[in-house]
Amino acid sequence: MQRSCQPEPLTLEYNGTMLLFLLACSETGLSNQVKTPEGDTGIACPDPGAFRAQADTDCKVDPPTGGFAPTVEWQWNSQASGYDDIMSTPVVGNLNDDNGDGSINAEDIPDIVFSSFAGGAYTLAGALTATSGDGSGDHWSILDAGGYHPHGSAGVAIGDFEADGQPEICLAGLEVAVICLNADASLRWASGTGVYGYGFPAFADLDEDGRSELIFGNQVYDADGNLLWTGAGGAGRWTSFAMDVDQDGSQEVVAGDTIYNADGSIRIQDGSPDGPCAAADFDLDGSPEWVHVSSGMVYLSDLSGTVRWASAVPQGGGGPPTVADFDADGYPEVGVAGAYFYVVFDNDGSILWQNPVQDYSSSVTGSSVFDFEGDGKADVVYGDEVILWVFDGATGAVKLQEDSHASGTLYEYPLIVDVDNDGATEIVLASNNYGFPGWNGISVIGDMNGSWRPSRPIWNQYAYNIRNVDDDGTIPRHPDPFWKSFNNFRTGGTSLGLGSELADLEPGPPEICCGQSEVELWIPVSNLGLAASGTVEVRMTAGGQRLYSEDITLNPGAGRYVGPITVQRSEWSDPVRVWVDREETIEECVEDNNMIELGSWPCD
Repeated sequence: MQRSCQPEPLTLEYNGTMLLFLLACSETGLSNQVKTPEGDTGIACPDPGAFRAQADTDCKVDPPTGGFAPTVEWQWNSQASGYDDIMSTPVVGNLNDDNGDGSINAEDIPDIVFSSFAGGAYTLAGALTATSGDGSGDHWSILDAGGYHPHGSAGVAIGDFEADGQPEICLAGLEVAVICLNADASLRWASGTGVYGYGFPAFADLDEDGRSELIFGNQVYDADGNLLWTGAGGAGRWTSFAMDVDQDGSQEVVAGDTIYNADGSIRIQDGSPDGPCAAADFDLDGSPEWVHVSSGMVYLSDLSGTVRWASAVPQGGGGPPTVADFDADGYPEVGVAGAYFYVVFDNDGSILWQNPVQDYSSSVTGSSVFDFEGDGKADVVYGDEVILWVFDGATGAVKLQEDSHASGTLYEYPLIVDVDNDGATEIVLASNNYGFPGWNGISVIGDMNGSWRPSRPIWNQYAYNIRNVDDDGTIPRHPDPFWKSFNNFRTGGTSLGLGSELADLEPGPPEICCGQSEVELWIPVSNLGLAASGTVEVRMTAGGQRLYSEDITLNPGAGRYVGPITVQRSEWSDPVRVWVDREETIEECVEDNNMIELGSWPCD
């Protein structure tokens, strides 16, 4: 037997202010509060669900300015099989439970996964290797999986298909389009006849069922390897990705000159040549545009299919575009590496600056961007055939010219990631001796003083933005629009932006349902900050004794109810408190709003 409840006054202390709430039970009233008779232990208190919070746009700190003193922390450059040259972008994510807490998440040491080739045979069968990001050694290295062979220059992606805490690895195959593996390198599935060995898979939950789909150019596969569709338009040189272009809650596929609906039908085509792509809100009107590069030209198109501008890369070439606010003017720009120049185009298509580089072999390499020193200024990281460069984003001034690097070049670019989970960023660079003498394998470069600003422990796919994957490798069902929160692409940072944004966690007054001798609570917790929280604890105590604990993660502007928490009247002893991040495991822009007191027993 259940009866409805009428709220009665309850005084709570919230952030130092005494507030009046109607929370106790009587015979009539609110439908979400339920009174049960004496002896009935079932309190039907429904989950109030998730909610949105208002993020504070001032939730930032001025980070301490670090130095810029790059040093090689460790290198992977030999293997017994001889497959030690890399000419494809690696990926970084967690594959195993390093700390033994029973979960594979951002608390573990990230791993680097990459394809490699031997003896210059970058177009033939290669190896796939997973090595620990702290340089402690390989987890595994395979030459085939169930009879299927990695392409020697295969693009790789890491993601949790099932959202079950177990990551998968997908890569371009030699005999089939895509090979997908479990975290231990055992074969999950191999599928597809549209083979493009240099291609780069991407993950997205296109049908919003909690299981990720895999995007490979103009093809989409389900989590079991079934080909769902092949698009009739562009393939983006097999560097495509998903985003919710019209902000209706469902994602579309961006592939070069074409945007596909989730069912594979063509939504938009701009009529320009196909090529690798990226996206951002270039005019700050709240809607994204997309940019792609083909045959020495850079095209920026809007969602009507209109090419807003088309600009030539000086002396030709041009790889995948990188988007960031290079000059700190509030608007994103586009960085493109050509055959002879690295060029930054302003958001109207004019050239902001250009620097001479050398990429005569493929002329399609990429780049990444990060604010290493925390001074609010972006830096460009780019490797050509013979040099690893770091350029000042605003001016193009050379900050690093490391001539030990070498590559015959394809589409590869350096990653910006906290690869050893030490709180400071590293550069993960792939190199090879095909065509030029120098480094081969993987080089991990950090600051000799450890002063580079933090970044994420994951860079899970070639077409990367900060919102396409959670820190634990989960592929979000409804990712927040990245162009609204930080507005860049192939750019490193924390869960939001280039460096200084923080989370701000706050518990709120609970939803309470009363029984005769017990109470059931749902505690709302909000992230009022601009960065994702990471994993934090929500704790409830009474008289100093812990009654409840749960770990949660919240994105900026997100809120959720924690519970249900059942407390017996005999356990309710002053003070009764709810804490979020009691141990101060994360830095927040406001540190004194993490606790509320619930006062006396609410159900008399």
